[in-house]
Amino acid sequence: MERVVAWLRVFPPTRAEHDQPSRAGGWLAHAIERLEAQNGTLLAAVGGSVAALFDVTDVVEVIGLGLSLLDDAEAAEVPGQLHAAIGIASGVVDTSGARPLGSPIDRAQLLANRARKGELVLDASTRDLGAAVYLFGRSVGTGAAAHRGSTVDRKVPRRATCRASLALLGRPGVPQITEEQLAPIESWIADEGCVDIALRGPTGAGAGEYLRALAERAQPASVLRVANVPGGFEPFGSLRLALLRRRGSPALVRKHDGDVLGDLAEGIPRSPLEIRDALVETTRGGWVLVDPVSGVDAISLQLLQKVADTGAPAMLLVRLGIDAALPPVVADRDWKELVMPALRGDDAKEVARHVLPETDEEVIRRVAVLGGDTVVGVLEAIRTLVAAGDLVVDGDGFTWRVSPRAGVRGIPLDDLLEERLGALEDAPVRLLEAICSMPQGTPRALVAAIADRDGIAPEVRRDAVRLLLDEGYATRGDILQPTNEMLRKVVLRRMPPARQSELCRFAAEAMMDSEGYGGKLIGATIGFYLAEGGDAPAGALAMLRAAEGAAESGLTRSARRLAAVAVQLDPRGETRARAVTISRGAGAEDDRAAPSGRVSQVAIQALLTGDLETVERTVDTAIAEGRDLAAADRVRAMALLAKGDVHGALAAYGRMRQAAGEDPKALGMAELTFAWIQLHLGEAGVAVRAGLRALAASRAVRDPRGEAAALHTLAACYRSLGRDEDAARLSEVAPD
Repeated sequence: MERVVAWLRVFPPTRAEHDQPSRAGGWLAHAIERLEAQNGTLLAAVGGSVAALFDVTDVVEVIGLGLSLLDDAEAAEVPGQLHAAIGIASGVVDTSGARPLGSPIDRAQLLANRARKGELVLDASTRDLGAAVYLFGRSVGTGAAAHRGSTVDRKVPRRATCRASLALLGRPGVPQITEEQLAPIESWIADEGCVDIALRGPTGAGAGEYLRALAERAQPASVLRVANVPGGFEPFGSLRLALLRRRGSPALVRKHDGDVLGDLAEGIPRSPLEIRDALVETTRGGWVLVDPVSGVDAISLQLLQKVADTGAPAMLLVRLGIDAALPPVVADRDWKELVMPALRGDDAKEVARHVLPETDEEVIRRVAVLGGDTVVGVLEAIRTLVAAGDLVVDGDGFTWRVSPRAGVRGIPLDDLLEERLGALEDAPVRLLEAICSMPQGTPRALVAAIADRDGIAPEVRRDAVRLLLDEGYATRGDILQPTNEMLRKVVLRRMPPARQSELCRFAAEAMMDSEGYGGKLIGATIGFYLAEGGDAPAGALAMLRAAEGAAESGLTRSARRLAAVAVQLDPRGETRARAVTISRGAGAEDDRAAPSGRVSQVAIQALLTGDLETVERTVDTAIAEGRDLAAADRVRAMALLAKGDVHGALAAYGRMRQAAGEDPKALGMAELTFAWIQLHLGEAGVAVRAGLRALAASRAVRDPRGEAAALHTLAACYRSLGRDEDAARLSEVAPD
């Protein structure tokens, strides 16, 4: 069976007059006592050598015991310290005979004999078993059958020591190039009543650190940080979470910001006018930061625009990607646009100096290169190097433990995060998964309730929270959230689908059982988590409840949208009937919102004129009132393509394909939609094949309209390939 063998040896003196058998014997007796206390079985004790056998599950403890015994040998208070070395090997040992037999015994002896004074050497298999806990030094050759071993680093043996030193790192600061590029913001705030700023840049460019530093200098009356709400469904959901992010709980929001915003923090319907007036008072002279703008619910954005129109806040800033379009609801504002700069070499070194104070300049230069051209990249490169034991504490700074990590190019940020996450223990990983599954603004109490359902005991949770804070995975304060958005994305990407569904179910249950989450509007977020957790009917009921709350607030469009989502989640008759009641009871916000006849009549006309808002409104109303779901998804997919949302269009196609089953006509329509999506992506060959499948399906059921649509789609594909003559012939043969 698999066992671990430890072989201890005392070095003989170089001169006979220095021989002290009693001293060596005393240490060996002490070693035998401790080996047996660790459940070891003594194999042999001869001269200055001792060998013991252990269960393989005790390998980490055996290595630790070996290090302790070497410390004991070197701490002797007599002239001429006792020199010793230890070899440890693992593998199959046969203990059934009169004497144990197995190559691990021989390897352990070879390693001990080849070790230098004070070294503990592991064979390859034992190194693999202890690699998560221990750090290693030089390679040791045995000269026999090419067996090699690795020494445990006596100076910094444990990874835990390195990870603990992450708490000593400084903040990254704001590099000079960022200050220079964004300098206009301060003058705009000083010169104008309310300035609208669109700040573009990649994730990790350092916008958050810059805005924190700017707030310390400018001292705004308040800062309201608005971010995404799950699914983007909950009306005012992003504002609700922003209030919780600032205060920490619905009760504190009510205490400090009054009944209107207190109701908003609990998802209780109030009219947009009341909420606007309350927000005007609470943001007067302050900043509203929408970071990132993607995923913020449209009602919150619309309301923030009206608040900014009053001139109450000194700044309305939204952050978005370099090439991302502003949401239509705020696109027509007079935005002042700035771009977060990429770090130059000197700027990256400046960031590294802030994080690693009192550190040698050569170390600074190397880690700056590995971190790339973003602030978070440099910070995470340093955290990864420290956690891995490449960089260790040296006085007031850091230095290389053995040698610099190889490479002269930046390491991708997600690779750095993957490496660190791979070394994290089970409980902190599970807690971090829960934190990353919840939006910014989620109170600690709700995270604790999710952790309870996940089986993380309170005392384990407290230790896990402390570790996540100390090692830079989560931010400090009343709100637990990941330290950067790339970390959130990597954590979510690593989670298996079953784990994601499980956490969504826990989140929904925790929200339904927690005080301050009983408002109707929160039902949209609860419904999202229920549906993602696998209970679509319950999710639909929660969405319908939120739709009723939206109607009470006069949010006609949101009420219809939520009713439509409920029908898509659960298309049973009772859901449709309640959705129809909500949709018709919401009133006619716009004549175009009430389709008559085929779903596509109004929607396609609006699509052709570029009126995408009417397209979505029409489709939502049609679904809520029980019209053709497949036709609605087809139109929605085309509208999403027109907006550049390929991911959303593919999701709509997926619903069409699933609902089509084996119906040839429905399959043909789904293939047509897929063809247009692929054509948009530049995959003309894939689009042609999809168009041919649609053509075959329409001819099989004798559908002339479907055949014409397929032929025109194929013509578009051939035109994109530069085959205009073939495209013209296809269009000519299409039925009228």
